[in-house]
Amino acid sequence: MLSCNAISLALWALVALAATVASGSGEDQCDASQPAGICREGRDSHLARYEKFEDIPEEMIQRGHMKELGAHREPDGEVDVLPYMISSEDFYESYVSRHKPVVIKNVAKYWPATTLWTDEYLKKKYGDVTLNMETRDDDKWRIPPSRKLGQFLDVYEEANLYLVDELPPGMRKDVNMPLCLRCNEIANRFFVSYFWMSTGGTSSKLHIDTDENLLTVVNGYKDIVLISPKYSRDVYADEARMLGVSEVNVSAVDFHEFPRVANIRYMVAHLKAGDALYLPQMWWHYVYSGRTRQQAVAMWWKSIPYQKGFAKKSASTSRLRTAEELAADTRNTSLARWLEEYIWWIDDMKVEANTRPVCENQFKAMLDYPFETDKDQWRDQLTEGRAMTDNPDEDMNINHGCYFDVKNLESPCHAPVCACGLSTKSGSLSERESPGASDEEEEEDEELAQQNEVLCIRYTLDYCSKYEDRGCVIELPQSLNKKSADEVKQISAMKKNL
Repeated sequence: MLSCNAISLALWALVALAATVASGSGEDQCDASQPAGICREGRDSHLARYEKFEDIPEEMIQRGHMKELGAHREPDGEVDVLPYMISSEDFYESYVSRHKPVVIKNVAKYWPATTLWTDEYLKKKYGDVTLNMETRDDDKWRIPPSRKLGQFLDVYEEANLYLVDELPPGMRKDVNMPLCLRCNEIANRFFVSYFWMSTGGTSSKLHIDTDENLLTVVNGYKDIVLISPKYSRDVYADEARMLGVSEVNVSAVDFHEFPRVANIRYMVAHLKAGDALYLPQMWWHYVYSGRTRQQAVAMWWKSIPYQKGFAKKSASTSRLRTAEELAADTRNTSLARWLEEYIWWIDDMKVEANTRPVCENQFKAMLDYPFETDKDQWRDQLTEGRAMTDNPDEDMNINHGCYFDVKNLESPCHAPVCACGLSTKSGSLSERESPGASDEEEEEDEELAQQNEVLCIRYTLDYCSKYEDRGCVIELPQSLNKKSADEVKQISAMKKNL
């Protein structure tokens, strides 16, 4: 489903953030204050040292060529592991606000789901629920048709199927909301939940998610490789057929085709049944599921770092770029460039002393929280009985604000074609349909919404080409993700409308 989120797609493409810090020469001279896996001697220290196969040391070729991603060097370490659950305040301050991955042990140890979700139970209780499927090798270009859960359970041990869809409302009563997420700063920004199920032995593509993610293994085990957005160029982000999904084969990396992969530094996380991983938005990762029955639940939420108590930096401003900057900007449509800029921005944020959130109502079930859904038949079940907050914007959706410079009358905040609002799904015409609209009217509304979305993306591209505005860094990663290269070319070729 298309939404005004795609505006960011464009922003991402044209914003130019200047000024890089001179980089050091030693590859292993890392800043100890940075999370493991991020070497930063300077702003450009993450850029590729190996551009061609001939540049790669022989030892690294022997270790990594046509081997699993990461075999070319030892990991920079494992993700931090907490043997116990921490408070939502500590989780928010120590990890979320810093975009630092962490594993928390035994999160799902006492979930009813761990014992209830047998094949027999799921088939009896939810066998008629229709859910989306993917292939076991995560082929983004060959998506199997949806099928009922009961039908999936009859064949999934032999079929090339992997269940990946929203967690049905009824199953949410079997999931205890993790204590670390029971915080207003997070709960009011929940986006969606996902349920994964397979027979195991599967591996995802190397990809990013533009939302924060707490991935919890209910049954089975998973190994995850995490790569900072600073290595986006080295995973060939801009050469992908679908932005946000790397073309690098994680099972056998071909250094002849992808030599820059040799520059990548990474971290690893190992999840057993019951463990959870906080996976920060925009981080590249791939997931290997062990060869046993797998079930996992993911909870995604939106995160805008400068909303997290950074009062002095809460207002976005823009700066008209010089002709020299415009001429030198050769990466204006680069997804890799904006992912890199995004993580540098996160690193540069300085947490103020009073940023600890006040987290209330810490003993609620997952069903009590306002997850969005794209499924009309579930919407009433997910909102019935939920208490509304004092802030109508929080109840309607998330991230309603415009993150560009509102004082700049040329910013997308004021563009009529972008009137639907940036980074909001609820603003699109297709989701504001009147209850009595006919199928033809709904199709017309959807077509108009898609047209406005494309025009707004083009407008935003033009704006970010002309102005340096932090809103571009915030919006573009969200919008560009999962857009095909053909879509980006089409938008880039459109006539400028700023």
